[in-house]
Amino acid sequence: MALDRRRFTRVPFRTEVRFICDGSTFVTEEMYNLSIGGCLLQIEGMRLPAAAPCTIDIRLSEMDASIRVIAEGEVVRSDEQMTAVKFNKTDPDSLYHLQNIIRYNALDTDAVDDEIGKHPGLK
Repeated sequence: MALDRRRFTRVPFRTEVRFICDGSTFVTEEMYNLSIGGCLLQIEGMRLPAAAPCTIDIRLSEMDASIRVIAEGEVVRSDEQMTAVKFNKTDPDSLYHLQNIIRYNALDTDAVDDEIGKHPGLK
């Protein structure tokens, strides 16, 4: 069995996500995985350059549009179907919501709490 060397736990998460990159906005309903450090999105038909700056806007409530996670990041890799993004910057409220999303959707919440304690920010 291969050792998972990822720094942060990843969880699938289904909600509206706006991905803004290279002058275009893409909307998807599902992240294949989301972590405190980044995400993997299905964005079909668009290959984006590595290191391209981007913004992720994750809507958390249909009732209150102000409840969201907004993170600035960069494209890590992209092909015709999927785009991986590393988060570089977010505000404290977004980080709090992001940590709670991971905590409530993870199989091992103790591991997530340990990750948050070791890496209180995005890195």
